[in-house]
Amino acid sequence: MDAALLFSLIALVLTKAADFWTTVKHVGPHAECNPLARRVFHKLGFKGGLVVVALLWAIIVAAAYGYAWLLGTSWERWVTIVVGLVVAWAQGDAARFNVTGKSSWLTRKMLRLYHHWHKWWRSR
Repeated sequence: MDAALLFSLIALVLTKAADFWTTVKHVGPHAECNPLARRVFHKLGFKGGLVVVALLWAIIVAAAYGYAWLLGTSWERWVTIVVGLVVAWAQGDAARFNVTGKSSWLTRKMLRLYHHWHKWWRSR
């Protein structure tokens, strides 16, 4: 199980690196599709926004995997592995989208979910 947890963590790190690289190289701050990242870029600038996004991502991943590795039960470890792989898939898909401009069903679904959440949040 430790190998699967490590594989999941490596997949997360590599796909996040690909997402960051393709964002810097192909997208830039004004064409970012992720509305939360776009807002951070607007407030802190592109470089500052990337640093903040990277730090938040690293804190969340470190907390989730640190807990799973050190304190997690077998079930919690498997949930961390599965969720990590799904997030890695989404990050890899975002990196692919950054280069090709072609969205997949996953990209479209995530944007649709965000728009529903945002609409609900603004109506409160």
